[in-house]
Amino acid sequence: MLDNNFDTFSDEKLVTLIKSGSQLAFNQLYNRYWKILFSKTINILKDKSLSEDVLQDVFTSIWLRREQLEINNIKSYLFAAARNNALLKIRNEKFVELNADTIAGLSLNPEAEITSNENDLLLNIENEIQKLPKRCQTIFYLSRFNHYSIIEIAALLKISHRSVENQLHLALKHLRKNFAMSRFLSIFF
Repeated sequence: MLDNNFDTFSDEKLVTLIKSGSQLAFNQLYNRYWKILFSKTINILKDKSLSEDVLQDVFTSIWLRREQLEINNIKSYLFAAARNNALLKIRNEKFVELNADTIAGLSLNPEAEITSNENDLLLNIENEIQKLPKRCQTIFYLSRFNHYSIIEIAALLKISHRSVENQLHLALKHLRKNFAMSRFLSIFF
């Protein structure tokens, strides 16, 4: 490509170029979103170093998986991935206690504000995830928040892919069961 003025390219065009291996397009995406993502993660983590680690993980994951990227809206994806990785960092580092104030500061994208119902739902989800065994929690977070495949999780944790599948099944079964009951109770009480 002769035109290397990537700052004028749309996010969709950058993703297409990244998928084909363009380091320059990746650098442009990084430069375009790093500052705003950093401000979001620093609000969650309250720690510069941890925030930088989270963003490093997010962007590294995108680069390593560039050929398999199937992202319709990279901006929303980046905000969700940064938020989810920050939450995972909190859980893994036991950095801060997850509470209503922490959850209220999170948003899915820069334009969206979490309503009180969504805030309650996030708290309920987090509370239910907390009830799972530690290994099950880790696998669930890697799968659902970090978008790791079963094979990637198995390799990372050095367990069989069947164990990963079983743990995900248990986590989802637990969440479905408990959310079905809580929704039922909320209708009547």
